[in-house]
Order: sequence, then structure tokens, then C-alpha cells
Amino acid sequence: SCLHVGKKILIIDDDPAFRNSTTDILKGEDYEVITAAKGSEGFQTAKTEKPDAILLDVMIEDAGTGLDVAKKLRDDPDTAGIPVIMLTGIRKADQLLESYAPGEKWPNIKAAMEKPVEPPVLLKKLEQSIL
Repeated sequence: SCLHVGKKILIIDDDPAFRNSTTDILKGEDYEVITAAKGSEGFQTAKTEKPDAILLDVMIEDAGTGLDVAKKLRDDPDTAGIPVIMLTGIRKADQLLESYAPGEKWPNIKAAMEKPVEPPVLLKKLEQSIL
């Protein structure tokens, strides 16, 4: 679908199997894909590459790291406008945000999804985030 040509997705996740399988799914939909295995690397990549959306694993390295990355992305003018879809191996991603930063708003986070995510569901969320 030429809809997605030129759309760049950044995957920040420390699990190589997830990065590879998700990259294949997205490339199959004509997205351009870049990946980062570490939070700090992911944030820098987002700043330089300006992706159209970011898939962020909350549990990268540990729960705090993924949330720190989400916060950095939100608070940096270069990346604040990039939609983030949070992925988590634990339930209740939204509660995670609330306990991490009570009362804070996360306009950059468009969805929080539990792993394993069904590819069609992920693709639909991505599309909604980018539009």
C-alpha cells in the first residue's frame, strides 16, 4: 500500500526477535523502519531521524528506562510531536504512566498495547497515530 511509502517508524526495543519480526511486518506495509536496542540510543535516533511514529517498549532494560525515554521524547521540542505507541509485557500500561508520573499528561503517547501485539491491531494503531 503506497499509503505508507516515505513514512518512517522507529522501534525502540531490547528484544532482537521482536525488532526483527516487527520490522518485517512494517516493511511489508511499505514503512521505512529504524531500530534502537537501548533507550538512550532510541531517544538520540528519534531526534536525528525524526520518525513519523515510535514504537517504544516500556520494559526496555527495565521499566523505568522506557518511561524515561517517553518523558524525554515528550519534553524535547524536537520530538514532542512524534506519536508514541507504548508496548508492554505487563498489563495496564496506562496505570504504569500514572504511577510513574502522577497527574502528568502524555499527549505524545497515542496508545499503550500489551505484548504480544497482533500485527493487524498494531498496524491499525500505527495508521491512526500517523494520520
